[in-house]
Amino acid sequence: MNRIRPHATVDDVLLVLTQVVEQVEVMWERSKDVSPAPLSVSQLRVLFVLERSEGANLRALGEALDAAPSSVSRLCDRLQAVGFLERGLSATSRREVELTLSERGRAYLAELRERRREHLRDVVGTLPAAARSTLVTGLRQLRDAAPVVHRLDDDGEPGTQSA
Repeated sequence: MNRIRPHATVDDVLLVLTQVVEQVEVMWERSKDVSPAPLSVSQLRVLFVLERSEGANLRALGEALDAAPSSVSRLCDRLQAVGFLERGLSATSRREVELTLSERGRAYLAELRERRREHLRDVVGTLPAAARSTLVTGLRQLRDAAPVVHRLDDDGEPGTQSA
């Protein structure tokens, strides 16, 4: 039942938000599969973290992803093999390796985001202007209230830097 209450409860919000997230996941999964090199969710997470944290090392990346070093290393090996990631020596420590996105990796993320926007544009474009404004306000509040995930501070360490 789609009964509208004057004041939504947390459970009301969670129900609708879960439904929306699931629908968006389906749309985004379709857009991911269109690319020449579809990536796993874990591989995408690596690209997103490195995009925000150029030059992170494997340890910091593992902490940001909450993943074991061996898993992170394998993910990076695969991403390097398809040309999305580059490894280089750290400017501050000869023992550390810095991870950066390649131009191909950046282009992949840009294309992926554009396909995602196209899918969402089709849906959001059907909403009246007032509903879009309300949605933007609510989504900004949700974004600001959510903990920062998968971001590293300027020093490449896990932190709470906002994008």
